[in-house]
Amino acid sequence: MKTKTLSGAEFKAHFENLINSIKDEDDVFFGSGDLSFARVKERGPQDGPRLVQIEFNEIYSVTLDPDTMK
Repeated sequence: MKTKTLSGAEFKAHFENLINSIKDEDDVFFGSGDLSFARVKERGPQDGPRLVQIEFNEIYSVTLDPDTMK
């Protein structure tokens, strides 16, 4: 299975409005509300485009890969 990523431009396009408009008292949930945020981790490299990983506390199995659906 291929690692799924968004470019920085794609990430900003999806989240920029949310980041600018979200209030401190608003709630954000992940997945179907079944994932809890753990941390954001830099995965390198030192030079060139950064690789940033958003981690969750839960372990999960991929049961449906939309890239393999026809």
